[in-house]
Amino acid sequence: MKKRVSIFLITVALIAGVVGCGGGGVEYDLTMAVAPGGRGTATDLTNASPYATGTSVSIAAVANSGYHFTNWTAPAGIFGNATAAQTTFTMPAQNVKVTANFAKDPYFWTDAYVLLNGPATLPPEERNPCVILYIRTDVVMDSVRVDLPDGRSIIVPRNTNVFSPSIDQPAILDFITCVSGMPIAGGEYIFTALDAAGEPIPGVRNTDIWVGVEPPDPPTNVRAEVIEYGILVSWDESPIIPGSFEPATYTQLGFYQLWIDRIETWESIYGVCCISSSPYSVPKYKTYFIPGKDNGLSLSEMEDGTYSLGASVHSVAPEGSLGKGFEYNNFDPGQCITFTIQDGEITIK
Repeated sequence: MKKRVSIFLITVALIAGVVGCGGGGVEYDLTMAVAPGGRGTATDLTNASPYATGTSVSIAAVANSGYHFTNWTAPAGIFGNATAAQTTFTMPAQNVKVTANFAKDPYFWTDAYVLLNGPATLPPEERNPCVILYIRTDVVMDSVRVDLPDGRSIIVPRNTNVFSPSIDQPAILDFITCVSGMPIAGGEYIFTALDAAGEPIPGVRNTDIWVGVEPPDPPTNVRAEVIEYGILVSWDESPIIPGSFEPATYTQLGFYQLWIDRIETWESIYGVCCISSSPYSVPKYKTYFIPGKDNGLSLSEMEDGTYSLGASVHSVAPEGSLGKGFEYNNFDPGQCITFTIQDGEITIK
């Protein structure tokens, strides 16, 4: 008889244990996490942890500026949609950490703007115009396809100029080409990154619209003199165009640019952008380069030879317009300065 009671009690205990494990009030903690840290937030919207097994919990991820959500991960449990920023998560029979994963946004800066050559006394269409298609990116890609407003598509090659940011900033790739003629105001330029097989890279695509503002005059009376630490370049500044060319304002609208080409090869070997006013000193030594402005070779790094120094002006698309970036790059070839380097000596012609 005692033996039967023991068996009965053990059976009851086992049954009770099974019932308790299956739904007898056991709950588990849900912890939210972000990877890598500091790139966004992960939130339990239901906000009632701990949860019983099988509970459907609403969760959401929000990326910080410069990043985007990629997916959810967890060691156990089920996501309604692991690639949706807001979704559900079904609790497993254990404590669990749910992680929102983020990635840095691709840097894919694109612009279509007009290059004009010649004095401002000529109308734009008589100044050898062409549309510059310019791309800067940190995405590994082979080329960029640009769909033009006239229905054509062209492939933009990677730039190989020494002053290219890809030289001074190895993580940045540069693509540039020029399409002859004046564009139509309001025309769309669609930029699509292509991989080595010529296929579009998902998510790396931009659209730019050329607005067509008044072109600023190119720099005039460009002059240069050799100084101890380089070449001091001066010029007569171009008239201001409100909202499009105001280089000296706190929020800089447009700028002056200098560059140096080696005449023997016509390779661009130095460039400086974002100059707000005259004058500017082209550095003799790399230690005097201003980060983000000077690119390429310093004067002391240039080989013996003959060089051309030019000055241009950039305007920008008006704030609030459908365009972005530059509108014009104006340059008068007649204002170029020739100089030579021989055994380290610089001579202005």
